[in-house]
Amino acid sequence: MFRLWFWTARLTGALQRRVAMRFATRLHRASLAKVGHRSRFQPGVRFDRPERVVIGAECLFWRGVGAPAEGKDAWLKIGDRVQVNRDAVLDMTGGLALGDGILVSEQAVIYTHDHGLDPRSAPVSLSKTIERDVWIGMRAVILPSCRVIGAGAVIGAAAVVTRDVPAGAIMAGNPARVIGQRKALGAAA
Repeated sequence: MFRLWFWTARLTGALQRRVAMRFATRLHRASLAKVGHRSRFQPGVRFDRPERVVIGAECLFWRGVGAPAEGKDAWLKIGDRVQVNRDAVLDMTGGLALGDGILVSEQAVIYTHDHGLDPRSAPVSLSKTIERDVWIGMRAVILPSCRVIGAGAVIGAAAVVTRDVPAGAIMAGNPARVIGQRKALGAAA
């Protein structure tokens, strides 16, 4: 009897999640400037300036993802096959471009503006480009002073990135520093 109850509850939950994802995806397709083919959104994803958000094909946004914006000039452009996991923050105040194949892990934060030493001052916008095939680890923080993350770079979990990241670099620590080099993408292992 317990087994029947267990599997009934699991199947019901899976069906509810699937229906909720379809509804959330339709809602975002209707509100964002552009959403590519087969991109999906879980419930609870929020974009402050939806009319200034362009998303490529085959992207996935997990619940709790937020894209806050301070100001009317904010924008967000995301390439194809990008996955943004739970509770990640993509600050679009200064403008944020994410290339193809990027993975943003849970609770990572990417900032594109700064208030200097006065939290009540007007934000200073700093655009940021994250090139293709970058992996940003769980709870990593990318500060506004980092303007470019090169293709194929890896940002370690809980790293605090304060400066530009070269292509293929493996960054870790606080402040983050290069601890290794990733093999060329597409090369034989």
